[in-house]
Amino acid sequence: MNTKTWMSVSAAALAVAGGAAAEAQDGRFELRSDTMIARADPFAPDEELLTPLGAPFDLETGFDSNTWARWVQPLEGRKVLRFEQQVRVRAYFDRDELNSILLTPRVQYWDTTADNRFQFRIYGAYSHLTRDGDTQWTRPETEVQLRWRPNGTRTAETVARVRLNAYDFEDAALQGLDSTRVRYGLEQFFRTEDESLQLRLSAFFETADADQARFSFEEVRTRAEVAWRPDDKTVVIAGLDYRDRDYDAAFGGAFPQPRADQRFTGDIRVEREISERITAFAAAGYLDNESNISLRDYAGETFQLGFRVEF
Repeated sequence: MNTKTWMSVSAAALAVAGGAAAEAQDGRFELRSDTMIARADPFAPDEELLTPLGAPFDLETGFDSNTWARWVQPLEGRKVLRFEQQVRVRAYFDRDELNSILLTPRVQYWDTTADNRFQFRIYGAYSHLTRDGDTQWTRPETEVQLRWRPNGTRTAETVARVRLNAYDFEDAALQGLDSTRVRYGLEQFFRTEDESLQLRLSAFFETADADQARFSFEEVRTRAEVAWRPDDKTVVIAGLDYRDRDYDAAFGGAFPQPRADQRFTGDIRVEREISERITAFAAAGYLDNESNISLRDYAGETFQLGFRVEF
């Protein structure tokens, strides 16, 4: 199925869902904005930077602002339609050429059975990322989810996901980066009845079919995360994440072997509500991307320090 076909299917499904709006309830507007100083990996999912041979990857420190404006529209029964616009701005202290703006409009629909045991979700989105004023890539995307709550409550929840997207690197110095990616995921949530404690276990398998085989890959990802609420205003989150990615063909140039990466991250995060609308947060962690390609081998400490505003 080509890109135009699957995006048309996604759009059609969302349009049919929207037809139920004739009996809809009153909608509501939501705004959330996270603003922080962060040291992190600015490259994923980019493979190409600014030179034909690429440039060494590393962690970078800078300003990161991520804002979501949403309109949530309940429909008849337990159906919901949500329209969202995401704007993410990243500006780095020492790498001006990596500064980026990401724009993503998104439409999501979900429906829940009367006994609250099953929920179906689907969304369609289109992302456009610019670096230093020039288009880096565009990405249409759709995802389907099925959520199962065996007890009809949130104490146990299983989520199956299938995501499909397509990257178009419009002005890339490297050729062959354009790719279609499919990701399959399974997640398990365990929560206490008061939801003061949550365990989240995740496993994903992703394939990328690129124009050139050296950028095609298969990746297995696992993650474990624990969230604890010691009181009504505080959340402590600890997570471990591991990815194993293998590419299909020789990297090229001075690297005649296919690229292979093993990526590990661990972090702990504390969030504290300081008013009805404002939450402060801080996070610290470590990232280690081991690669057989020296340009893609890097490691170091990560952090976030910022605040969230919600309306």
